[in-house]
Amino acid sequence: MTDKSIYEKNNRNRQEQAFGICLGQIVGVNVKDRTCSVSTFAGFGSMQDQYIDKCQWLSADANPEGDESGSIPRRGSMGLVFFVDGEAFIWGYLKPLWKGGTAAKGNEDPKLVEGDKIISTLQGNRIAIKRSGLIELYSADTLRRLMVPNGARIMDVCKEYFLNCMNGGQMTWTGDPILNTALFKAEYRKDLARTFMVVEEKGYVTEDILSRITIGPALPFYSDIVTPTYVQTISASGEVKVNVTPPLPEGSPSGYQSVIGPDGSVSILAGAAQTTSIDVSPLGDVLLNVNKLTIAKISETGKFSIEGPSAMFGMTETGEAYFLNLVAGASVGVLDDGELSMKNRLGKIVISAKGDITVKGPTCTLTMNAAGEVVISAPQKVTIDTKLGVDVKSLGPINIEGVGPMSLKTKGVISIDGGTGATDFVLTNPTTISPFTGAPLVPFSTTVQVSK
Repeated sequence: MTDKSIYEKNNRNRQEQAFGICLGQIVGVNVKDRTCSVSTFAGFGSMQDQYIDKCQWLSADANPEGDESGSIPRRGSMGLVFFVDGEAFIWGYLKPLWKGGTAAKGNEDPKLVEGDKIISTLQGNRIAIKRSGLIELYSADTLRRLMVPNGARIMDVCKEYFLNCMNGGQMTWTGDPILNTALFKAEYRKDLARTFMVVEEKGYVTEDILSRITIGPALPFYSDIVTPTYVQTISASGEVKVNVTPPLPEGSPSGYQSVIGPDGSVSILAGAAQTTSIDVSPLGDVLLNVNKLTIAKISETGKFSIEGPSAMFGMTETGEAYFLNLVAGASVGVLDDGELSMKNRLGKIVISAKGDITVKGPTCTLTMNAAGEVVISAPQKVTIDTKLGVDVKSLGPINIEGVGPMSLKTKGVISIDGGTGATDFVLTNPTTISPFTGAPLVPFSTTVQVSK
């Protein structure tokens, strides 16, 4: 403001300006010194048709410290122009009526109702405060925030999202322009030191991972933190993998891993060196491997086997069972028809389902069939050694055949009894009968007929 002379103060035009008001259209804006050029119209007297080069614009709430509530005017806007002690001001920035008598819609929200408040720009950015309590921050169709009083919800629509909390925690949602994918990432911290964290990622974490959750110490070099690390991933193929790593020295393998395939297969690795594993196929087959020393297999049909370093046990779906000693070369087996067999590298015993028994050695075989027939087959002599005697009883004939000489030794009496009603029987060929005491042999060549 500048001091004015008495003539200037008494000038009629100046008085008209000091007490008058008119409409003006902004034809230029100088943001640096917060003034604009205005062309006035619809005024009274000297207020009409003036071009004011330095017209100050007013903010609704502005202070010397710089804080304010207002906006920078734009060329073509209209407002109320008035003078204070010779200084021109413009305020209001009116929205004109079109020829149809309605206000121009521009970029306003078409859903405005009575009582709504809105601040908008030429590019379509706006802040709307609805009478219902809804607050909308709008920049584009893909960049919006809605604060809804119903349920106290906050809804965001965007392509990239970042949230950082001062007391620990970070959330990131971004897109990959190359893969044309999106990624949601949330980080939860125990404290600002980030000594323990939970990181959750969703979307395309990598080209083949859709989701990943990591839980564990964020600063593993802290010696007082003894916490395992937990990682769960879901791949694009549907595979779910869980890894739990104990606090082992750097380079040590994980302590636990489980994998569930999209086809229903399951794989579990456990142990400090992950040498114990369980695998389940989509059909239900189960494979258990303990330290690569003991392996158990269960098929979907019921077949079962356990194999160790030196032995194996198994059972088929039909009921057959077997045991193998891999070191000694021995086995025991039961077939589905009930046959039992036992064998080693030299011998074998078989008991069939109908009762046949076979004992087979390297040079001798003993068979007993279900009908009662007994056969001993040997390339050398057969010795029966007993302390209480030998009884040979038969309802049928007894045949004793030999190529070489046949000897009969006893300390007692040799008795040949045909039994009651027996027919005569004959001893033929030269026969030698001698006492057991070693007396001289008494040969005879006559035919001896013994009958009863």
